[in-house]
Amino acid sequence: MGESELGEFLGSFGWGAGMRTDGDPVMADLERVGFVCHEAGRGFLRGYLGLRIDHGPTLVIAGELVRSWTSFDPSVVCTARDADVAGRCAEVAGADLVPIGVDSFHLTLYSGSDGKFYAGFDSSVYRYGDDVSALFSMIKVGIRPIVLGEWVIR
Repeated sequence: MGESELGEFLGSFGWGAGMRTDGDPVMADLERVGFVCHEAGRGFLRGYLGLRIDHGPTLVIAGELVRSWTSFDPSVVCTARDADVAGRCAEVAGADLVPIGVDSFHLTLYSGSDGKFYAGFDSSVYRYGDDVSALFSMIKVGIRPIVLGEWVIR
């Protein structure tokens, strides 16, 4: 997805080009419970903290159309247990992971210290794009993240 297409896509959710947020208080909370907060995650949250995207796939449940969504607010996964799970997911991903949000499919979305994006669900770890453009492209067209592997439950 090119820069103008990305801007148009995010703009449809009220997000303007060049918007910046103060992700430092959220990052401080994450560090306090044990997350390794790297610069790639800080940078992402400075640009997108608070963004919520409704996207495909959609389901019809009891006659109502229900859309998937992604919310870029990691405060909902800010516990020591979540930090422990992120550490285990990091072993599979091969990079330190800091949460950047959640997805309606019960995924925690992570920014990797390698600049790539990941997701975790239970013990499964997924790749969710090699860069910001790929992440938002996958979300836009409803492509689910790609399975990388699982960590061992101890």
